[in-house]
Amino acid sequence: MKVFERRERYMVSKRWSNTIGKLLVLILAVVFVFGTGINPTIAAKEPVPSSSKVVYLTFDDGPSKHTADVLDILQKEKIKATFFVLGKQVKEHPELLKRIDAEGHAIGNHSYNHAYKKLYSDFRHFWQQIRDTGQAIKEVVGYEPRLVRAPGGTYLNFDRQYFQLLGQAGYIVHDWHVDSGDSKRSGVPKSEIMKSIRAGARLPHTVVLMHDSAGHGETVKALPDIIKFYRDKGYTFEVMTPDLEPVQFKVSSRKRWERKAVTQAWIDQHVKAVDVRGEKQPERQAEQRPGKQPRKQPEKQVVQQKDRSMRFKATTEVGMLNLQPGQYKRIQQNTYIPARILSTHLDGEIIVTDDSAPIELQFKRGTITVNRATGAAFWQVDESEREHLIWKGIEEDGVLWVPLRPVLDTIGIPLLKHEFIPLELGKIDA
Repeated sequence: MKVFERRERYMVSKRWSNTIGKLLVLILAVVFVFGTGINPTIAAKEPVPSSSKVVYLTFDDGPSKHTADVLDILQKEKIKATFFVLGKQVKEHPELLKRIDAEGHAIGNHSYNHAYKKLYSDFRHFWQQIRDTGQAIKEVVGYEPRLVRAPGGTYLNFDRQYFQLLGQAGYIVHDWHVDSGDSKRSGVPKSEIMKSIRAGARLPHTVVLMHDSAGHGETVKALPDIIKFYRDKGYTFEVMTPDLEPVQFKVSSRKRWERKAVTQAWIDQHVKAVDVRGEKQPERQAEQRPGKQPRKQPEKQVVQQKDRSMRFKATTEVGMLNLQPGQYKRIQQNTYIPARILSTHLDGEIIVTDDSAPIELQFKRGTITVNRATGAAFWQVDESEREHLIWKGIEEDGVLWVPLRPVLDTIGIPLLKHEFIPLELGKIDA
């Protein structure tokens, strides 16, 4: 009996020891994940070498009375940021826009008055506000910026035609990776803003959304801590430029706004006459560090260097594309890839009958036909009338190159994620 009792006490003690051990492991894991501010969904991507980690601080809705305070902090910290401004605010505070430009920050177009219902009920209203704001900016600083950010972001607000027509005119639409949450409601406190920042994604290139409009004094208070947070994580700070790969939310299948597509006649009259790619954009400097020289390569050279030293990874709802240098091209802010590679990825088929006949890309949802002589592309579903697409294919040495995002938009497949990855990093997770 005594032997049995000793054995029973031993088994109870062992069970308690195992339970306590498991609890200690769980507590340590929780402390590591939440106490260090690491997002468990992206922790596997860390660490990224500091030299390749860049954060783009962006401010929407200004300039306003808070913009001067933001500029003072940026000047003190010797870093640059990007300001997506409203045309109405530019008219009221031209001196602040001049200061933004003079101090080396980037400027983007954020519409004229931020009126959602007007902007998203009809593309013609959105277009007019972008054009009016671009002109207001140009009158103050001498150029019209190509960068555009949609009020409220593109998700549920943009359809394919918004993206296509703005891109046709040379505008580059940017959303963001990290929302600071400073506009969730009036007076969001600094502590809550910092919580959103710490919980946000930390990608090799990370775009952060903030606001410098009236009512965002707490954002000004949080800014030094935001800068310190990213510096401590090994990030450098840069401005957004036209050669930067756009950060864009996918086009939603759900509709928030009722609107009709604009006609080809209106496009021919208003959009085709505009090409802001010809606008001279100012050279911008990155974070000022001792011994660091600003980059002065022309845009074309930057693109070529990116092609040689980076691989391109894109994720769609049907899987991942992993392209090495030479398997993609950057042309007019679009990433072109061989039509045969894209067709295979999308479980489609490429039909080439002879050297002069158009090339057909057949997918489950329809067929894209590309004229080999002109590059003109058309979309057709079943026996319906062919739709003329605004993008063109490019044939070189017998290879047809097509723009990835416009093709995916055409056939209704979302581009979930895309990034350029340095080759040395690509070898790790390829």
